[in-house]
Amino acid sequence: MKRFFIPFLLSAAFAVLGCNSNHESLLLLGNVITMDQDTPSAQAVFVQDGIIRFVGSADEARKMCDAGTVVKDYGTASIYPGFLESHAHGIGVASRALQANLSDVNAMEGATMDDFVQAMKKYMEENPGLPLYKGAGWTPKDKEPNAAMLDAICPDVPMLLNTEDGHSMWVNTAAMKKFGIDKSAVEKYGTDCVRVDKDGNPTGYLSETPAIGLMAQLSMSKEESKEGLLKWQQKAFSSGFTGTTEAALFIVTQYAAEAYQELCDEGKWKLRTYAVHTIGEDVPNEKVDSALNTILELHKKYDGEYFQVTGTKVFMDGVVEAHTGWLEEEYSDQPGYYGLKRCTDVDRIAKIVAFNNRNGMLVHFHTVGDGAVRTVAEGIAQAAKETDVKDGRNAMAHLQFVKPEEIRMFADYNIIPVVAPLWCPKEYVIYDYTVQFVGKDRAETQYPIKSFIDAGCKINFHSDYPVSPAMDAPKSIYTAVTRTRADLGPERACNLDEAITRQQALEALTTNVAYSWHQEDRQGSITPGKIANFVVYDTDFLKDDLGKVWNATLQATYVDGRIVFGN
Repeated sequence: MKRFFIPFLLSAAFAVLGCNSNHESLLLLGNVITMDQDTPSAQAVFVQDGIIRFVGSADEARKMCDAGTVVKDYGTASIYPGFLESHAHGIGVASRALQANLSDVNAMEGATMDDFVQAMKKYMEENPGLPLYKGAGWTPKDKEPNAAMLDAICPDVPMLLNTEDGHSMWVNTAAMKKFGIDKSAVEKYGTDCVRVDKDGNPTGYLSETPAIGLMAQLSMSKEESKEGLLKWQQKAFSSGFTGTTEAALFIVTQYAAEAYQELCDEGKWKLRTYAVHTIGEDVPNEKVDSALNTILELHKKYDGEYFQVTGTKVFMDGVVEAHTGWLEEEYSDQPGYYGLKRCTDVDRIAKIVAFNNRNGMLVHFHTVGDGAVRTVAEGIAQAAKETDVKDGRNAMAHLQFVKPEEIRMFADYNIIPVVAPLWCPKEYVIYDYTVQFVGKDRAETQYPIKSFIDAGCKINFHSDYPVSPAMDAPKSIYTAVTRTRADLGPERACNLDEAITRQQALEALTTNVAYSWHQEDRQGSITPGKIANFVVYDTDFLKDDLGKVWNATLQATYVDGRIVFGN
């Protein structure tokens, strides 16, 4: 076993004594899975002042300790680098903490739209007198939602219910009146986004820009944002994650960046967060320069250890289950319709990418359909010709449908594929919608992963939490390897040709994500000199039975060498 050691450089005495008792030190013992190619496994990790100093044998590590060293012996449990989440919505967690949670109803077998209505009725009874009622976590069930369903329980107070995927909104008549959802909104956004009845009037079912715009109008205060973010941080730590991408910084509140920064200043924020700010399709081309310069100023202002603004978010389309994913081939149930094309201007994409990359930033794209993917790939290719920057590490997230020729472009231009293995199985509701909307043949090709790796890409895993209800590293590994869920069984596996190895899945939660953030020298592996972020599980994800992987239990999470969850 190769040993790695970095001198502390804190005092000349350390080179002789192996430890300086004036500084915090920690010894972790267990089955250390380092994710370092040179030393893939070890028995011990020695930490001082939040930095990994030694990785190797237990006997050698013990020689470095003194009476002040904290020793944690995890026996046969496995120690990994802290897991990294490449696309989530922490500020969305904060927002949803202030709303009715409809996710449990959504998960009920045989749930109907009426069940959501009854859940909101109960929420109103438990929270009387609110100026408006908010909820989140539903998906379309037995019938398309409309305002009249909500008017039956809430005729006078605005009610706004966000879907689980975050791309649609169900509102009552009072909300439509308050927020101007009328025929002018239909003219502005189209019937793809504002559903209408036979007379052309909005029904109360909105998608994409008008729905997301309503979320912004329901802005939280700074204090509410801070309180909610602390809940998000605890959720991340209790799920084994020590770093995350904030995938749309100001989408639900104007106070998001200030809330993050104040928590950092107060010493309360330790979840390393890399945020992107959206330039939407509502920003005309003549104002893109101004929008980009605003993001650059945010990048300069927020550049700390635990919170950084790292670039720009661009929504290219929506989601297939709302008929808003942008496909290159028409929807099977709607001939001649290809989905919502939120940004079709390749020159605009190239401009956004070139500006960000020249200024040390990246662009993070929402791309579900292959039409969106192709357009972004063309824009990044054009930007590469216009700038000398060759290592922008721009990302595309979600990637439900991708053509082989587009996957090759990912490799050619070092685009980071951000994929969600938890979405791969034939989950009954969403998969059945996909088959209905695009046909079984296309549905069987969804969510490629292995093809990106074969092309030479560094894939990142993401959960999209809380837009998607699960944030679970072990289950992400399981589904990436099997393309199904343990509770669904092998018959619900989808696109098995895209299954990957356990090692590749672990890389997608650690080293690859650190690389995408330009943090590969500081995070992602248990290597001397890197930040002492670790997670401890009762399971060896590389060797144990897959059933044990599915049911793995997190024992502890460490950030900067200090325990933040478990024991």
